[in-house]
Amino acid sequence: MDMKYKSLARLFHADRSNDAFNNHEKMAARRLEADSTFRTGIMTPLGELFAATPRDTAMLTERVLLAERRVSRLWNQIPGVMRWDYIRHSISEELFATNEMEGVRSTRKETQNAVSVAERARKEGDGSKARFSEFAKLYLNLADEDFALPRDISDIRDIYDKVVLDEIDENDKPDGDLFRRHDVEIQGPRGTAIHTGISGESSIASLLTDMIHLASSDEIPRLQSAIMSHFLFEYVHPFYDGNGRTGRYLLALYLNRDLTMPTVLSLSRTIAERKNAYYKAFAEAEDTLNCGELTFFVNTVLGFIQQAQDELIDELGVKVDQLDKGAVVCRRLAERHGLSGNALSLLYAVVQEELFDSFKSMSLDDAANHLRLSKQSARKYVGELLNAGLVEQSGKRPLMIRASEPLRGILTSGTDENAG
Repeated sequence: MDMKYKSLARLFHADRSNDAFNNHEKMAARRLEADSTFRTGIMTPLGELFAATPRDTAMLTERVLLAERRVSRLWNQIPGVMRWDYIRHSISEELFATNEMEGVRSTRKETQNAVSVAERARKEGDGSKARFSEFAKLYLNLADEDFALPRDISDIRDIYDKVVLDEIDENDKPDGDLFRRHDVEIQGPRGTAIHTGISGESSIASLLTDMIHLASSDEIPRLQSAIMSHFLFEYVHPFYDGNGRTGRYLLALYLNRDLTMPTVLSLSRTIAERKNAYYKAFAEAEDTLNCGELTFFVNTVLGFIQQAQDELIDELGVKVDQLDKGAVVCRRLAERHGLSGNALSLLYAVVQEELFDSFKSMSLDDAANHLRLSKQSARKYVGELLNAGLVEQSGKRPLMIRASEPLRGILTSGTDENAG
């Protein structure tokens, strides 16, 4: 007997009896009222949104939570400086991936620069801006322990403005108090309408208020509530353009409460690589025969999270192994060249930059911060590494250093026989 959990639409189409409509109505009511169902109380043209908890959902949730323990364990083996380099690189890739999904042209150089400008603005109160820098700043804010969740619909609009407003055509900018005033249709590749957003700004505002409450509900598991909220935002489609990028940032924001930043920052890339499955999950959830059931949408996104985690575990595992070997190489080189303790510490930091940071270079300020010394004192230890041929100067004003070509060769080959 086939016990696999099926969608209401599939059960309806499989019912060849003369009572298919009544059977479908009864089945929908049973699912909605089942003890294992999480009801949202949010009424939409699809019906009340809800998610059941079949075997697949329970198993996927457990796999995500177990994988998160492995990600966290690997993440905690990585030094703090290196973690921040990795986060910066991941945010740059996240911006690039989510732009690519929406057909927004950007280069990795642009998204890397956006992260740098945003980071400087956060640290120094620098007012300078670059393309995507406000978007990057939102992602950087996820690293704060007290990062803020949206409290009302004006916060949603504020996020939208920072994420995409500068990239939106003038004719597509919001024309209501906060959201769009007029109706909008999303067209498929052949020009057919595949989705119509909620009509009327008051209805949009009401459902987004419901979304905020759903995301912070203490009566629904938080992974599920975050994913169901993501569906609701995209279903409402509150803006003429920019809904995808805004919605995926909100998903990252809500998932960041329970998942590590590396997992959260891997998700857009994973979705971009599987965007057909992502869009299909929306289409199935919006089938009126599914009566507002989001079980399969939740399962699809949980599957994306697990795929992101699996790739991350492999990637971080390699990095941790490289770090361990890099530490051994640094100790041997320090002994060979008679490096001081501070020079050894700085050398290991340079190796971390080489392995994790997309920019590869370290400034004199970074070196001083790493050693907890003044720039003048740090310059002495930079000089030690330059004299030993272990680093090279990659910039003058400001002074920048990176691993020398021989050192890069050692890190690639795993042997230091010809070093120095």
